[in-house]
Amino acid sequence: MRVIAGFRALPGYQAIPVYISRNGEWFSGRALGDIAFFRQPRLDAMLRPHAVDSFLFQNRALVLRPRPRFFTPRREIRIDLAFPCVHGSFGEDGTIQGLFEMAGVPYAGCGVRASALAMSKIHTRRLLHGLGIPGVPTAVINREEFCQNKEEATARAARELTFPMFVKPNALGSSIGVSRAANPKELEWALEVAFEFDTEALAEKAIQNLKEVNVAVIGHRDLIVSDTEEPRFRSAYQTFEEKYLIKGGTLRQEKGKAKSRIPAGLPPAVEEALKHAAQKAYRGLGASGVSRFDFLIDTRTWEWYLGEVNTLPGSLQAHLWEASGVPLPQLLEKLIQAAEERFGEERALTRVFNSSVLQK
Repeated sequence: MRVIAGFRALPGYQAIPVYISRNGEWFSGRALGDIAFFRQPRLDAMLRPHAVDSFLFQNRALVLRPRPRFFTPRREIRIDLAFPCVHGSFGEDGTIQGLFEMAGVPYAGCGVRASALAMSKIHTRRLLHGLGIPGVPTAVINREEFCQNKEEATARAARELTFPMFVKPNALGSSIGVSRAANPKELEWALEVAFEFDTEALAEKAIQNLKEVNVAVIGHRDLIVSDTEEPRFRSAYQTFEEKYLIKGGTLRQEKGKAKSRIPAGLPPAVEEALKHAAQKAYRGLGASGVSRFDFLIDTRTWEWYLGEVNTLPGSLQAHLWEASGVPLPQLLEKLIQAAEERFGEERALTRVFNSSVLQK
């Protein structure tokens, strides 16, 4: 029986829920595996008995040391494989992945480098350009530049693109800080919002006759590409509320109506091109585990652009994989297999060198 820090148990595995609070405190315990636990009115008090005093790296494992309790001996929890579910900053950007690397623990999803690259929209665009994959026309604005001269910064973005355009922080997900700007004044307001969340912002050309299509890729050495999916939104783009707060969230059904179309109903040549581009971007990024690729298509010309890359834990796409013939238990098993494959490859590399430099 192996112990995995994850969100769901599989046959042959024991899942140990680990919760990290906003101020960086760690908690662990079986009760934390039920989402209802976090809806309690006095959550802080309910979490206290599950506090983790410290953790250490020991024999290629992450060992959690729960806070001692009266009349209860301290029982250390050994994590043999981690399944990161921390969304956004510190979870998707390579930070917690670096912790697992230092602990010598295999973990699901992309490594440090691929996670950090995919989190930065600017670096993703540059990578895609180098791979010959079309990216959305973009203007990059720095907060310092904007604060020094708002009029010139917005005028430059307006010269490089045309209205309307979308403005978003560089390294943030879940549609947080994203605004639509139809004129210079709205662009200035949108940039002010974006700079609340990041020091760099992107202004993107709004694609006309828009059809958004998602493609997911899973694996490490051997890759599987999903069917295409067309998500459907209430607004011009999918907001945070639509993703998480509206009843049903990212589920595909709402009052009997599909919230997404799988397959997306594309011309065969376009569908094949998107799948090929997703696989090429996955390899070029050095991704592992599972990632979702968001494409924007002009249905009048059928020109397409790769907008964003969402790595685990930002995207699991369980519903898309299920529609593509990979049910959730098999999906999780494939993620664990990919984690162990990548871990085995990296352990075979030389990372430490003996040197007598200090003796000399």
